Amino acid sequence: MRKRRPGRLICLLCCLTLCACGVIEYAPPATVPDSVAVPDTLPGRAANLLEYETLLRVDGRDIPAWQYLYWLSLACDRAATLSDAPDWNAVREQALMNTALYASVETLAARHGVAFDDTDREAVAERWRLRCDAYGGEDAYLKEIARYGLNRERAETLFRVALLYGKLRELCKDGGELAPSQADLDALAKTSGDIRIDRILSADGDRAAAKRRAEAFFNQLNGASNQAALFSELTWEGVDHTGPRSLKDGVFDERLTQAARTLQVGQISGIIESDDGFSILRRLPPERDGLLETWLRRTVEQTAQSADVELTERYFTLKPSAFAAALKELRNHDFS
Repeated sequence: MRKRRPGRLICLLCCLTLCACGVIEYAPPATVPDSVAVPDTLPGRAANLLEYETLLRVDGRDIPAWQYLYWLSLACDRAATLSDAPDWNAVREQALMNTALYASVETLAARHGVAFDDTDREAVAERWRLRCDAYGGEDAYLKEIARYGLNRERAETLFRVALLYGKLRELCKDGGELAPSQADLDALAKTSGDIRIDRILSADGDRAAAKRRAEAFFNQLNGASNQAALFSELTWEGVDHTGPRSLKDGVFDERLTQAARTLQVGQISGIIESDDGFSILRRLPPERDGLLETWLRRTVEQTAQSADVELTERYFTLKPSAFAAALKELRNHDFS
């Protein structure tokens, strides 16, 4: 990512207005509703940020604070499960990269004319219903996602990005605008390994909350008519965005590696607990479909890595360590 840091926010806003004159037209910057005078979510209160305040911009796309704080919350939770002394700079960079990945899915969709239709809106509503059912009702699900600063509107925004990702997958097939050449596929096949695994990872400083999240994912997969497609979408709602990988690279600990080796191609594991959280694994086929999934993920990653990211001074004054401590205290108070 090409990151730029302005001297003052007012200068940034002027620069953003000038930078918006590109090939792609974007929606105007989000405005803060009059009714929102103070932060109204746990992450917003922990960061002392208004949820619709522009915290950064990715390739001309305004990112409201709640989106970045969602990814920062997840990154802090995962860091807390892995170490008593997290690398907070790494946490900040992970949250920024995840934010850029999501924005890049939208960028690619706009670039290739991928848009939402009535069927997609129905799919978003269905996803919400299924998620509520998995948690035992809408109230229970709303309480769970409130830990990360989400309400129904914000959760459905994330659902829409996952569905856009699925539409981009269609463009990777033969004749599509994102389709790789045979040479590209051959190169991918040589590095994919004999056993390729994807995973959904739920991690939280609160192990019980992480387990509930993993159980909700698993319940959705059990009732899905197309488990493979849903699994790929749900990986974006977990905290592991590495994508499909080869076991020979030593990417998993022994417990996860052993579980992965028992899976048949296309099979999904149960919930596996390890030091970094609760995982659900899927063994991917070595054929073309699996390679196309890897190709799309790399395309999104490359778009994110080359993105022009503009950061406000408020972004830099937000310290992940202080945010994590404040968020933990607020959660203990609100959910005790």
